[in-house]
Amino acid sequence: MKVTLYIREHGTRRCRKAKPGRNYPMGTIYVLRYGSTWETLPPNLDSTEATVARLNKEIVLFTGKEAAKPKPKPKNDVLTLDILIDIYLTTGRAAEKNWRKHTLQCYTLALKLFRQSCTKTYLHEIDGDDLRRFKVYLRTLKTSTGKKIDDRTVYNHFNNVVSFLNAHGKRDLVPQSEWPKYEEKKVVCYDEDTMSRLLQFADEDERDVLEFFLGVGFRNGEGTHVEWRDIDFKNREIHTYSKLERYGWEVKDTEQRIIGISDRLAERLQARHKRHPGDGLVFPNTKGNPDTHLLRVIKRVALRAGLNCGHCVGTYERKRVPCSTHPVCKKWILHTMRKTWATFQARSGASVPTIQADLGHSSLVTTLKYLAAEDRRSAQRRAQINAADARVRQHIAQITTSHTNHKGPVLLPPSGSLAISGVQAF
Repeated sequence: MKVTLYIREHGTRRCRKAKPGRNYPMGTIYVLRYGSTWETLPPNLDSTEATVARLNKEIVLFTGKEAAKPKPKPKNDVLTLDILIDIYLTTGRAAEKNWRKHTLQCYTLALKLFRQSCTKTYLHEIDGDDLRRFKVYLRTLKTSTGKKIDDRTVYNHFNNVVSFLNAHGKRDLVPQSEWPKYEEKKVVCYDEDTMSRLLQFADEDERDVLEFFLGVGFRNGEGTHVEWRDIDFKNREIHTYSKLERYGWEVKDTEQRIIGISDRLAERLQARHKRHPGDGLVFPNTKGNPDTHLLRVIKRVALRAGLNCGHCVGTYERKRVPCSTHPVCKKWILHTMRKTWATFQARSGASVPTIQADLGHSSLVTTLKYLAAEDRRSAQRRAQINAADARVRQHIAQITTSHTNHKGPVLLPPSGSLAISGVQAF
């Protein structure tokens, strides 16, 4: 059987025939084709070794005996940085970890930006100064609206590049103290009064969306991919799981789970099912596909209810507009409904492990972050804060009473002194 040598075009899976006698640059990916089979050769061969591999494959196919394989060279010494990145994002770590589409996009963008800031050709040339320059470069980037990218985005890009370098043995190039810093946002939730006002100003279909996310604690993608067949109205439960074949979507961390819902929410969903019969999606778009714009519902209702902050500026119909007049307020996001669900569950006496399981969190730390605001605002914590404040007030009252009962003139402590009740502080 004839074996043909091809080379793969950089950054793609397209192949073209290798020209006989031509010396291709080191790092070229060679592919053998025989019959309907495509076989990718090791990524560190030169053109001569690739030709030998083609001849050996013909011998194997003709005689049935295994021929001597060319010895691979150390990867990092001969492959360019661009080739290593390409392998990392295609057949390397991305394939090994089975990255989700969004994860792959994040790493691809981070490494692309790194190559824009770094002029080095080979991995062994990379040092700490390259990462420092990358950090500075990231801080000069701007979004499509002309604003600088935020500190958390800078950190994420930097961290993704460090992960790539770590995977190839380039570790500890810069100390942790020199990494980009960002201010971690505290988890917030909506209170009962706010939710009541939102529901009051929502129409029937909008209320279906708001009450659903408030009643199940789903992520956006989990809610948009729920089908009627996933709801068990008899036992008041909803099942969320990956749907790769139908929609190319999978649950985060591959954690499918079953969530209990209230009797009232089950009745509301049954009423919606009567209006939208069938086994399709609960919240489809006009074409019957998952509606990826449910976020617009809560923003639209919040504006109608007069709950926007009035300070945000966002994009609406390709124009920059204020949230005082348009549904662009950043305060309103569906994911906060998930945190609100967790808070209301805690207030109703649900245990933290139960809340963690229903949220689908692999880490208890994440669940505790969701409930941090509830702990801070609990009746017990309020009592502690007020008791601490009362200690100071009681001490002031004691001093005032002591001075009132004193028959002589009240002598104030010397200027700059910290003497209180006869005690001098040094």
